[in-house]
Amino acid sequence: MTNKQEKMICNSFGITKLKAFQKDVITDLLKGKDVIGLARTSEGKSICFLSMVVMHPNDLLIGILPTVALMRDLVQRCGDSKIRAGCLYSGNRENTTVIERLTHRKLQALFVAPERLSDSRLWKAIQKNKVHTVVVDEVHCLTEWGSEFRPMYRNIGKFIKDLPHSPVVAAFSATVMPDDISYIAKSLRMKNPVVHIGKLKRSNLSLKKAFVKNDAARYAKVRKAVQKYGSKGKVVIYCTRVCDVEDMHDFLIEDCDISASVIALCHSRLSNRAEQEARFRSGEVHIMIATSAFGMGVNISDIRLIIVSQLPFSAASFYQMAGRAGRDRKRAKALLPWNDADFQMNLDIISNTDERAIDAVNELYAICESSDDLHNAVIGCFAKEGE
Repeated sequence: MTNKQEKMICNSFGITKLKAFQKDVITDLLKGKDVIGLARTSEGKSICFLSMVVMHPNDLLIGILPTVALMRDLVQRCGDSKIRAGCLYSGNRENTTVIERLTHRKLQALFVAPERLSDSRLWKAIQKNKVHTVVVDEVHCLTEWGSEFRPMYRNIGKFIKDLPHSPVVAAFSATVMPDDISYIAKSLRMKNPVVHIGKLKRSNLSLKKAFVKNDAARYAKVRKAVQKYGSKGKVVIYCTRVCDVEDMHDFLIEDCDISASVIALCHSRLSNRAEQEARFRSGEVHIMIATSAFGMGVNISDIRLIIVSQLPFSAASFYQMAGRAGRDRKRAKALLPWNDADFQMNLDIISNTDERAIDAVNELYAICESSDDLHNAVIGCFAKEGE
């Protein structure tokens, strides 16, 4: 990458210079190489792929993303940088307009979920464009969700292969296991991808685990943490199931004397989920109780405390949730209360899935049982340079 290209990218996104990780990734993408980029939140992964729009302003970038919130966030960021972007999702009143703009080559970036790729109207509109880059962001979802839960993740590679022009393919995440690198490359039909590993550990984020004998002890830990951090910024409490979200909501109101007016909820059965997320984002409420899909890839800067109230299904899942705290680079904490009942519940839930899922549950349980520092142990699970 030349100095002129770097300056052009920096000017577009209002930054003074690129980080080493960003420069390495962008340089390879500009050379036409496929890339897998792994780095912590705050390393600027999105600038890596959005810079391709700056360098190819007359062509199209397609971003494949797991959540509507992440799509909308990226469209907003594009708008701030004068990039013409749109997204497609169920219930979006602008879907027809986005397809029309795409058909007439008036979009520079399009963000969609993998399920949308089978839409014949979309496919027809895409073929009017030259697609220079396809990005799969939060690519750990490919390995975590690409079987029964969201099977369309398995079809992304075929979609890429069928495009009229062979695009550069890029995949990004903060949490990918070493064994998943080759699976991702093969699934996305990547051609000898270059793997770039940025910084993974967040120095401003404290990760702590706490064994709890029973639910009474678990709730006591939650109460103490919320009382300590609740006045310092936003708090997110993650629960495994919808019923756990509702139980936690009742506990905060009835046993912690916290007003329902400062609590938002987020789970798959809510009809007003977008409204609840918006209230939390704006600061109208400062406590969010949610299942794991909340917040993926979305930059809410002033979350001071994450409580992962039960054992998640993997170290990667835990770090994804924990990593949503302290994105403003100020001190933040993630707490993991856990016990053997959580472990057994997870094994029961995933009993019919593959061995990789069972191995991931066992790995996180072993980390919790050990005396090792939680942050270092979790980071040690992820892919490193040369793996």
